[in-house]
Amino acid sequence: MSDLPVAHPWFHAEDAGEGVTRLWEPHIDDLLESNVWHLSGGDADLVVDFANGVGPLRPVTDALTQGKPVIAVATHGHFDHVGGLHEFEDRRVHAYDLEMTRSPFPMRIRRRDFPDGAEEMFEYYGASTPEVLISAIPAADFDLGGWVSPGAEPTLLLEEGDVVDLGDRLLTVLHTPGHTAGSACLFEEATGILFSGDAMYVDADLSWDDGKAMVRSLERLRDLTPQVRRVFAGHERPFDGAELASVARSWLGDRGLV
Repeated sequence: MSDLPVAHPWFHAEDAGEGVTRLWEPHIDDLLESNVWHLSGGDADLVVDFANGVGPLRPVTDALTQGKPVIAVATHGHFDHVGGLHEFEDRRVHAYDLEMTRSPFPMRIRRRDFPDGAEEMFEYYGASTPEVLISAIPAADFDLGGWVSPGAEPTLLLEEGDVVDLGDRLLTVLHTPGHTAGSACLFEEATGILFSGDAMYVDADLSWDDGKAMVRSLERLRDLTPQVRRVFAGHERPFDGAELASVARSWLGDRGLV
């Protein structure tokens, strides 16, 4: 049994503007808090990224989709973005992150159960390592010791230039590797909306597995900014195209690349 309180619903939701709803887990450690985005379409709705999978996501998205089909797209395969992907029928991720999505880093709830590398992750970001990752549980019978990051089997593998069709809205897949090999953004050219995943966010340090790929992706996002009006990222707050350009230029400039 756990002494932690039960939190229901597990996810909170807020209107992020532009027809987008932000969902997040308020009871998880700050370092692992990530954004889930819902976008309504005419024939289908889009859900981008899926948090950690500690509590159920589908009941909250079902209330937003009102019975429409859902296209679920993970911007990359990290455990804090694919946790709830398994709850959806149409599951998409870039081909290069297939294996990571199937078997993400096996994060655990309690520090004494952490896998190798977990404490180093907190150290990398300058965060203190918590004894327990959550301040509440999603259900009274939740197994603190048994929970491990869930993976999902994608039903469609994405590539550069693929289009996610919601009927009245079209979003193009932009392959932006660096954070992971299969990191990808979704761009709606008609509105200037960009879902950037962890390829770009603000108010926190970016991280990358491949520095050379990172540079190319940041240059691409910088050059795209005249067309970008609003960015919904994997972490932190939404921002506009001007701030996207500024952060990309700053990061590249720090490395003598602009």
